[in-house]
Amino acid sequence: MKELTLYLDDLTPGQIPLQRLAEYLHALARLYGHEDAVHFDSVNAGSARLLSLVEDDAYPKVISQVQEVSSGLGPKRALSGFERLCELMAEDKTGGSLRAGGAPILQFPIPKHEDSPLRLIKPSSVQGRLYSVGGKDETIPVRIEGADRETLHREASIDVAERLGQYLFKTVRVSGDGQWEREPDGSWKLVKLKISSFVKLEDIGFKDAVARLKAAGGVNWNDISDAHSEILDSRG
Repeated sequence: MKELTLYLDDLTPGQIPLQRLAEYLHALARLYGHEDAVHFDSVNAGSARLLSLVEDDAYPKVISQVQEVSSGLGPKRALSGFERLCELMAEDKTGGSLRAGGAPILQFPIPKHEDSPLRLIKPSSVQGRLYSVGGKDETIPVRIEGADRETLHREASIDVAERLGQYLFKTVRVSGDGQWEREPDGSWKLVKLKISSFVKLEDIGFKDAVARLKAAGGVNWNDISDAHSEILDSRG
């Protein structure tokens, strides 16, 4: 019998549940092949070491298959075992290697740990058609249909939600502290808004809006000799 060991660099035996250990061993069996000649022995202390014993006659074949897989070759079953081991290590945030008699023969890719996205909180507001206010916790989910018919998930206290519920299926503008998250392309996305105030908006057509503006009156620019200077002065 010869030893073949999977080293999990950032895990100890006590950190691997039995079900997870079974997943590692199942993937290892696919990678090694020659199942009848490979026998699991133990999980050794330190960084977790999954020790297998390979019968002498099969040992060169197992080593050859592992080396082929490291170059992207070999049987599909062995390649799928390698890919599954990479997935497990990425999920468990650990690196790893296969060693024969203590000498490394296969180094698994080091998993990349993505940094948490940058977030900030600032006063924000959104508007749209209110179509859902409901829930049984202290924070009540609120759903609004945006201009592009997308669903905007927001939240409110029980008191605010109770008053907001009077305007179901109406167009509203809601405001409060918004949590913004920086996207990979550098843009910002509003991911959360705790509603503290709101106003009902009138849903009128463009022509009616223009007619109301005209009816409200305004500045008659024809009566001003120097309209440009007047605008600049009014802006300070």
